[in-house]
Amino acid sequence: MLAASVVGLLVASSIALIAAPAQAATSGFTAANGIRYGASAVDGTITAIGYDGSALTVEIPDTVTEAGAEYTVTAIGAEAFKYWGLTGVIIGQNVKTIGQMAFSRNSVTGPIIIPASVQTIEDDAFSSSGILTSLDIPASVTHIGEAAFGDTGLTSVTLHEGLESIDQYAFWGNPMTAITIPASVQTIGANLFWHGHVVAVTFAGAAPTLWSTDAINPDSGHVEPSLGDAAGLTVHYLSTFGVDGGRANGFTTPTWMGYNTVIDPIVSFDVTGHDAIAAQRLVAGELATAPTVTDAGFDGWFTTADFTTPFDFSVAPTDDVTVYAKWPVAAVVIGEPVVEPVAPSSPTLTLDLGLAVGDVVAGAPVTVSGAGLKAGSDYTVILRSTPVLLAGGTIDSSGAFTASAVLPTGLSAGQHTVTLTGTATDGSSLSRVAFLTVSATGTVTYLSYTAADAATAALAATGFTAAPLGFAALLLLLAGAALVAARRRSVA
Repeated sequence: MLAASVVGLLVASSIALIAAPAQAATSGFTAANGIRYGASAVDGTITAIGYDGSALTVEIPDTVTEAGAEYTVTAIGAEAFKYWGLTGVIIGQNVKTIGQMAFSRNSVTGPIIIPASVQTIEDDAFSSSGILTSLDIPASVTHIGEAAFGDTGLTSVTLHEGLESIDQYAFWGNPMTAITIPASVQTIGANLFWHGHVVAVTFAGAAPTLWSTDAINPDSGHVEPSLGDAAGLTVHYLSTFGVDGGRANGFTTPTWMGYNTVIDPIVSFDVTGHDAIAAQRLVAGELATAPTVTDAGFDGWFTTADFTTPFDFSVAPTDDVTVYAKWPVAAVVIGEPVVEPVAPSSPTLTLDLGLAVGDVVAGAPVTVSGAGLKAGSDYTVILRSTPVLLAGGTIDSSGAFTASAVLPTGLSAGQHTVTLTGTATDGSSLSRVAFLTVSATGTVTYLSYTAADAATAALAATGFTAAPLGFAALLLLLAGAALVAARRRSVA
């Protein structure tokens, strides 16, 4: 019996070994398209280290097969494609690292698409590689090395939240005139735009914590601050990130680190329970745009909540400002007896996260209220994608409620929603939704009460540090609340 068991085990093991995919290690090889690869790692990943082909457009594949084994291409090695006169480059979707001078000194004539798998772009990776014109560096990239995109003919560069550091001379010698630095960037090296034409640098968040103020060029002996020559360059920032906004090392005006500065004002719109309207960040001196309002009864925009002075959209704001929408006030009957203003018959839900772009999410207040709802019904405030109940309760006898909560710590980077749900007097369900996108550093990069962030494909996991409320638990909680409410009505 024992012998039979041993034989069976050996046969099963043999079948498993035969069925397993080939993943033999390799010491290196040259693929059919001329790309040379180094030794593979034990996990089946491999690095492109050189090129012996003749094609002027090179494609680094997602995977490469050699002797029946498939390897995942996760890196492009140092100087792998340097000085090859390449006119086109396609980078595979599994590449995480682009090495030092990997594509330097080529003749690329069009834009290069950097896939969302890339995390690090090392020194001189694309320097003098041709005329790239425009560049979108994905949010997956956390580090851009020294002179990585120097002298590449760039007229526009888009950086995203998630980027943490930019080394010196990263964009030197390019014709672009403006750039926005994400709030996640904490380190900026010397002379990013040396011999360039940048005149406007906009900071989406707080000032970087590591900043070059006294780097000395060994050739010229000149001091080279982070953004290069201060002449003609203006730094744009939000008032909340200035010293006047309570920041110890915040931006200052009229100058900061030797550069002229201006505050980009934010215009917020208070619509008192109607469909929310996204705030507008303006360039200093720019006019705000009057939003289109289709709700019945809208009676204009005003500078204060008492609606005494209309807001003038023909004058550029100089600081943050809130603009108030005016709506009709319910009539009051004069005589005997005096009748109080009639509450609106239509149901309303109000959801306010108390956030603006650039704010820290953790601990932010969530304020909700409602009126004209079904007395004794329930309301909930839920954070998603992983459902987390922030607040909930029962509508009072007047059909109204108010409640508050705070956003938890530990939200994953990406898009989230906060949904307020209630029930109208006719039994129909009502809801208000806030859409927000959270950066890797926990700040808001997008906030809307009308539409999701088009740049983010799907909701991120909520990532709440406490145990999230599952759907089954949420249903049980709501069912329990309904039973309690029903019992209370029965007693009454």
